[in-house]
Amino acid sequence: MIDFRYHLVSIIAIFFALAAGIVLGAGPLSDTIDDTLTDQTSDLREDNRRLREQLETANEEQAYQEAFVNEITPRLVSDQLEGERVAVIALPGASEDTVEEVSEALERAGAEADLTVSIEPAWTDPDSEPVLDQLATEMVSSGTELGAGNGFDRGAAVLAAALLSRSPENGEADAPARTVDTMVVTAYEEAGMIQLGHDASTTPTMAVAVAGPVSGDDADERLSRLLKLTDELRANSDGVVVGGPPATAQNGLVAALRGADVEDDADEVSTVDVIDLPTGRVAAVFALAEQQRGGSGHYGIVGDTDGALPPVQDSDAEDDDEDPGTDDGSDSDDEDPEDPEDVEDEADEAGNN
Repeated sequence: MIDFRYHLVSIIAIFFALAAGIVLGAGPLSDTIDDTLTDQTSDLREDNRRLREQLETANEEQAYQEAFVNEITPRLVSDQLEGERVAVIALPGASEDTVEEVSEALERAGAEADLTVSIEPAWTDPDSEPVLDQLATEMVSSGTELGAGNGFDRGAAVLAAALLSRSPENGEADAPARTVDTMVVTAYEEAGMIQLGHDASTTPTMAVAVAGPVSGDDADERLSRLLKLTDELRANSDGVVVGGPPATAQNGLVAALRGADVEDDADEVSTVDVIDLPTGRVAAVFALAEQQRGGSGHYGIVGDTDGALPPVQDSDAEDDDEDPGTDDGSDSDDEDPEDPEDVEDEADEAGNN
């Protein structure tokens, strides 16, 4: 059993240790400790200064790159979408600035980006299913199949058919362009499901959907509803590109589209995960041009992508395929005086004469 003398000795030892520490700290070790702290503080200040300089340099480089791309974008995308009608669909959470910048990039590419529609956050609310189902039932037009899906599916089918249309087939080259179904658009707007930004009379044949972050405990369910809407947009058009900031490719709509379990036409949708950057908007333009040619891909910096942007179509490719002909316009079937067979024929004719 530990007695009182043991406790007393322990307490005395502790006080001796404290006294020794005070004496050493105030005497022989004080200068060493002060010098060490001074050196460490100086090193930290220097590291902090270097990091600030690196951050400033990185910000300046980023600003320069964005300014450079903004200046060269008109040349990069010029005529890539000449005459195409493209809708800009702002999905819940999309940045208004990004939506506006996407419209500007499309116009620089020669497209008519007159129609801008915002999908309200209420679209993905669970309580919106009966509202969308009723809208779809009341506003469905001939030629649109509602199918056996839920209210979100049916509502997406009717809205997509009202906003978009496919280009005429080869045998219908002279068919008049369809007009946007304003009755449907108005009904959905009054129900609080969408908001019409810029209007267009003629239906676009392609679309760029700008996605935003989706969060909450029911994020997966909300993403599935947006995925179905994207599927219907693709089914009613010649092509759709969905773009967003990098976060949307980590756990948002872009990630869902890049996943294996996509529905129907959604696997033909192209994605860009840096559409908030000038380079990403250039990629979106080229992705739409690729959709015109029947292709699709996923572009950006997050995960396993198909690269920074789709292969750029050479504008001179068609000219290279054409027969160049001859410079003097002579018939290609004319005899070549240097052809040995022609020379031999002429010699035979001379001998016969």
